[in-house]
Amino acid sequence: MRILLDSVWHSYDGVAYALRNVNIDLSGPGVYVVTGPNGAGKTTLLKIISLLLKPTAGRILVEGVDYWSASSAERARLKSTTIFVHDKPLLVRGSVEYNVSLGLKLKGLNSTDIINYYIKRYGLSDVKNKNVYKLSAGQLKAVSIVRALVLQPKLLALDEPFTFLDNTRAKLLIEDLADLADRGSLVIVASHYMYRDLAEKCRGVIELFMGELISLKRK
Repeated sequence: MRILLDSVWHSYDGVAYALRNVNIDLSGPGVYVVTGPNGAGKTTLLKIISLLLKPTAGRILVEGVDYWSASSAERARLKSTTIFVHDKPLLVRGSVEYNVSLGLKLKGLNSTDIINYYIKRYGLSDVKNKNVYKLSAGQLKAVSIVRALVLQPKLLALDEPFTFLDNTRAKLLIEDLADLADRGSLVIVASHYMYRDLAEKCRGVIELFMGELISLKRK
């Protein structure tokens, strides 16, 4: 998948700008890391790339299609292959297994094997049937990530995915993101902390500061 941001600006209140004239051309497969201090615009950038947020000005081209000017059917088609994982897990009432399988069910799919694989891989087997509201912060984060991974999206954007993850799960996630990229996906990760393994596996680093693109270093 190829995402092109053309002169993108965004303001939530019409006064201050979270993004200022950002121009980025990203194409998969590969993992890109977005860095910058609090307030740099990382989350806003990820939401725009994930097609969740319409920019105040500028264009978002997906596979050459001007997304926000396209028909509703075309937007739905392009959006169906894109997943955004929030920094704070957004889960629904029910068990771990139910939450992990929800995305697949909404797409009319059901793959018990891949669900069980990721549940076991991220150490969630013992709480598989437990209500998510009774989980620890680390377990909640793992569930939100696993729910995205089982869908194997063409574009996966994760906002601070390593928060609350222990080192074991963080390492597993980096491996899985690299594997997803190897399968042809575009992966965007916003993170305050650059893990060594992530730095070695990523294709490029996007640096933001006060809403402006400072640099895009590609490998």
